[in-house]
Amino acid sequence: MRRPNALQLFRAGMLALVLASTALGAMTLTGAFEQRARANASLEELATFSLAFDAAVAIAEERRPLETALSITRNTDGLATDLIATSRAHSDAALLRFEHRAKATGLDQQLNFNFLRMRLKAERARVDSLLSMPLTARPVGLQVSIVRGMSSISETIAPMIVAVCRRVEKADPNLGGKVGVVWLLASMYESALRLPSEVVPYLATGAILSTDAQMQAQRITQRIRSLWDVGEPQLGFSRDEADIGQLIARIQGDYLNRGLPYLTRQVELNSYRVWKATPSAAQILEVYQGTADSIAELRDVYLAKMVEKAKAHDQEALVRMIMSFAMTLLILLGLPLLVWSALRQILRPLLDFRDQILAVSERREVETKPYTGSVPQVQSLFQALQTLRERERERIVADTQRAALSERLRLLSVTDELTGLLNRRGFDAARQSGPPSHLAQSTKLALVTLDIDHFKAVNDTFGHKSGDLVLQAISRVLDTEVGLNGLVGRYGGEEFVVLLWHGELFETQMLTERLRARIEATDVAIGDGLKPIRVTASFGIAFSTRDELDWNSLHQYSDEALYAAKQAGRNRVRITNRIVSTWSDRAPRTSTINPLNAKRRSGG
Repeated sequence: MRRPNALQLFRAGMLALVLASTALGAMTLTGAFEQRARANASLEELATFSLAFDAAVAIAEERRPLETALSITRNTDGLATDLIATSRAHSDAALLRFEHRAKATGLDQQLNFNFLRMRLKAERARVDSLLSMPLTARPVGLQVSIVRGMSSISETIAPMIVAVCRRVEKADPNLGGKVGVVWLLASMYESALRLPSEVVPYLATGAILSTDAQMQAQRITQRIRSLWDVGEPQLGFSRDEADIGQLIARIQGDYLNRGLPYLTRQVELNSYRVWKATPSAAQILEVYQGTADSIAELRDVYLAKMVEKAKAHDQEALVRMIMSFAMTLLILLGLPLLVWSALRQILRPLLDFRDQILAVSERREVETKPYTGSVPQVQSLFQALQTLRERERERIVADTQRAALSERLRLLSVTDELTGLLNRRGFDAARQSGPPSHLAQSTKLALVTLDIDHFKAVNDTFGHKSGDLVLQAISRVLDTEVGLNGLVGRYGGEEFVVLLWHGELFETQMLTERLRARIEATDVAIGDGLKPIRVTASFGIAFSTRDELDWNSLHQYSDEALYAAKQAGRNRVRITNRIVSTWSDRAPRTSTINPLNAKRRSGG
């Protein structure tokens, strides 16, 4: 039975451990991120709830200065009016903060702030209208109606608070009950504020409470006690906190056992028409409102602690997320580190040596890492490998030098050393290779042969070095003008040839004439202190098609045309009658070139 490859088993085991650690870390991180996201979302929703709650409380507390104003039995210096204005500014600011938060979180689509502001504006206008009346001219019924109208504002904003509570509960179900307790305490405090509002107009004017007012007061009283009976047991989880316990005791002792019965008793006395035993409305409010404030304090403390716990939970979730990330990162980094520590002494060096040997055999570069282990046999193998690389590097240098020399010899064999153009051999090889791809569709060829006029006189007069400068200057003109449209070569001495892959008659004549003119206008500097010289050249042109190309005949025709140019006085371009006649027979019948005009342009 074949034994398993230990290296493969080792790799498979390490891979399995890494994958398992990665999966475990991913699950841990996912849970931590989700917990952090929930904590952060619940904190954000609690912030929204706090703003909404502040707005509701501020609107409810607008009734307190109104109660004070209605309890006055004589004209004052306007202190109550100032308190009302301050209270309104406070509630407007709180409502504006809530509205901005709702817009930022997308909650404004569910809440009707315009309707709430319209109701608030209308009820405030009624309050102002009432307060502008003389004290003796304020009907009790109107006062009760206005007080109830202000109370209805709290009922208008209540659905908004419910919507916010649902968002908090959706973000964190564990906060649903706690938010409900806050809202219950707020409802209890709102009812505690509403109770004196129903009876103060009667108490202030000495009027007997109507049956409706008595029933309303009883309902509000029953609601207050019912809300406390429901909410008080839910505060049990925080009884270990001294401030919560003290506030619960204050509500039970001061408000439920003293303030609320006191106000209820005054309502009963008023109903029994015991006038002399009934204190003034201002005295009743002073006693009652002082005891009701403990409900607001408990509500605010409970909400503050709930937000504080949410922030602590958010920070705890953040710490857990960071710890999970750090532990996962430690595992993922620790495993490869352990594997590296186990393999670095032997296995990895051997694998590196294998790659280096293959690279040497294939003559490609690979990074050489020095061996830092302590195994003598592996160290000896590394030294032997270094020797092999040095020997191979020497062979590569020698081969590179030979290749460079061979390429230089090849270029010298096809290039004219003086001008850099193709020599005769290179020109013949290039024309046999055919045109470049962008001219592959052209079927017509043109061969231009040119010769420098009186070149021997240049050499005799100025020296062969000046003649070389003339040849180089003309070569640059030819190479620049022809470019990729053809081949340029030096056939020998002062003779050059140009093969145009797209050899239309008119275009070829234009190009050749341009070459002639540029050569004639070229100043050739032949040395310091010497005046530049100019030379001219004579040109002969011959044409053919690629299908019927006979290079010897084509070259012979261009030489004949060059000879004709020389005979005609040099420094001109010629196409012989024979060439034009032959070309007109070969050219397509649709050609627009008139051979007679071509003959006339060629000069005979």
